[in-house]
Amino acid sequence: MKRNDQTVVTGKYQRGAATLLISIVVLTTITFITLYTSRAVMTEQKISGNELRSRIAFEAAEAAAEMAIAYISDGRDRDEDGLLPGVIAGSDDDEFLFDSNGDGTRDSNTLELSNGSRATVSLLNADFGDIFATDIISQGWSDDRTATRTITQRVALVPALPNAPDNPLITRGTVVVNGSAEVVNPEGNSTIWSGGDVDLGSNNATHTEVVNPADVNYPDCLGDSANPCDTVQASDRYVAGLDIIEYDSSLNNLSDDDFFSNFFGLPPTRYRETRVTMDIDLAAGDNPDQIHLATDEVIWVDGNLSLNGSTMGCEVAVTGSNVCPSGNQDPSILIVNGDLNLAGGPQFYGMVYVMGDVNINGNANVVGSMVTQGNATNTTGNLTVIYNSALLRELGENGEQAGGGGGSWRDF
Repeated sequence: MKRNDQTVVTGKYQRGAATLLISIVVLTTITFITLYTSRAVMTEQKISGNELRSRIAFEAAEAAAEMAIAYISDGRDRDEDGLLPGVIAGSDDDEFLFDSNGDGTRDSNTLELSNGSRATVSLLNADFGDIFATDIISQGWSDDRTATRTITQRVALVPALPNAPDNPLITRGTVVVNGSAEVVNPEGNSTIWSGGDVDLGSNNATHTEVVNPADVNYPDCLGDSANPCDTVQASDRYVAGLDIIEYDSSLNNLSDDDFFSNFFGLPPTRYRETRVTMDIDLAAGDNPDQIHLATDEVIWVDGNLSLNGSTMGCEVAVTGSNVCPSGNQDPSILIVNGDLNLAGGPQFYGMVYVMGDVNINGNANVVGSMVTQGNATNTTGNLTVIYNSALLRELGENGEQAGGGGGSWRDF
């Protein structure tokens, strides 16, 4: 209805304004949510990128630390320059861990990785005792150098022979000499240590010798392999002197693994996995001749081993009554997981360890020490064992491995 040509406006024609207002509010809210979400996503991306770069830096530091441990494990004189590894000081080639330019020569303590990351390594607080130890400090950078991580760890070279024998001849079982034998300890007063009976037989040539305290150089001559002490006879076929210890229950009651670990610090299986440098499996057809002239080795033989005229621990073959020149002596450890049968005058410089029995049907010479979990029987010929602690100490470096000190690992 019209009045004076004016249109009456009802409420339904004003609803569009409310809809517009609501739409603006909704669009504004969506805009803010979008902006916030975009910012959150960017922040998450930055966090993820930082974590990735931090992880890359950590992996670089860890890779360099592992290579440093492998470097330290590669023998004390790994550069063969006559110098032990030492503190980073710019004066010793042993400080260089990596071949940075690929020329085959270690010339840097900086490691460049293929993904563009980098790490540097320092060896600090080096200890040059019987067990070499050092602090490894490895610092890694990401590929864009914006992130860095540092690893520190105390590592030590664990020797292959942590508990060297103190006697020339040690057996958990018996010692029976049917031929002749000469057991000499120029560094102490004991020769044969046995968990069973010691029978020196009836041969007039069989005897033992210990250090002579009347030597004018005593006690300075003890442990001096170049100028050893004079010796005097202690036991023979008629008299078993105080130098012979037999029926020792502390040996006889040990299990096989405990007896082995007493000298090598690890059970046999673990030791074979981590210390052995020459593994010979006779059942698999491996040739035992590689023992001949083997130097600076930790040799493991699975099966009963027979050797005829071999030389171990010397760079040149030694036969008869000849001895290895001191300049050619590089002792090895021979571990036989079985019986050892000797003939033809084999010569050993280092340590011979037999898990079974030792049977000798001819001459055999050992300079260092011989240890057997079973029995030692000399059927014919002559057995000569001369104790040498200098060679046994040197054996500790054969097959030694770097191990981290408990609680020393840190990363930041």
